[in-house]
Amino acid sequence: MKAVIIAGGLGTRLRPLTYNTPKPIVPVANVPFVLHQIELLRRHGIKEIILNLHYLSEEIKQLLGDGKSLGIKIRYSLEETPMGTAGAVKQAEALFDDEPLVIFNGDILTDINISQVIDWHKKKKATVTLTLTRVEDPTAYGLILTNQDGQVTHFVEKPSWEQLANFASLGPTDTINAGIYVVDPKIFRDVPANTVYSFERQLFPAILEKGWPMYGFISDRYWMDIGQQSQYRQAHEAIMHNEVAVKVYGSRVDNRL
Repeated sequence: MKAVIIAGGLGTRLRPLTYNTPKPIVPVANVPFVLHQIELLRRHGIKEIILNLHYLSEEIKQLLGDGKSLGIKIRYSLEETPMGTAGAVKQAEALFDDEPLVIFNGDILTDINISQVIDWHKKKKATVTLTLTRVEDPTAYGLILTNQDGQVTHFVEKPSWEQLANFASLGPTDTINAGIYVVDPKIFRDVPANTVYSFERQLFPAILEKGWPMYGFISDRYWMDIGQQSQYRQAHEAIMHNEVAVKVYGSRVDNRL
């Protein structure tokens, strides 16, 4: 099985850390961040990873190479200009096969059990499976509603509290898009080439409208978007407190060091 990591962003919210360093290799616990994502995917049986790159791409390629030293195969898909989340993955379409594809947003630190998500996707015979995570305040995110069977019923971008109250009878109203998907590669046939295109705002709502089977897998594992400095700091605190299962290099010398 293959995975795509969407890692072409400019990292503007993390500046000044990203002025001269691409976000995927900004250190998290003294390790280039993307290595935490690669290790998670490798641990769950992913043999080949396609990295979507744009900003300072050569630095990332020099660090990772072909992936052999990491026990996987790495291939690269370069964006000359940013194409949106779905548009970026569309550019790598020639590298896909007929198997389900794991897609991973490049901002996410997590220890989500990807094997469980893949198994759920296959069990439900889904076209798309979205990993969902619970948050206390979903008004800053994209809310995804599911029915009792886990099938996605609604997408609501940055809902108001009034909207959340109205949706309460339909299912959980604290579940947001965790930025990790398992998809049938055929979905990219409907994405126009060389066009800015979004998973969240265009492709997924279109798939829902077509009635293709789309499911949500709700995970209770640690999840953090590290794309802002405050969240970047929180991720380090979570690692120091053993709240997230990631590989840490070095020896513990104190409770928090």
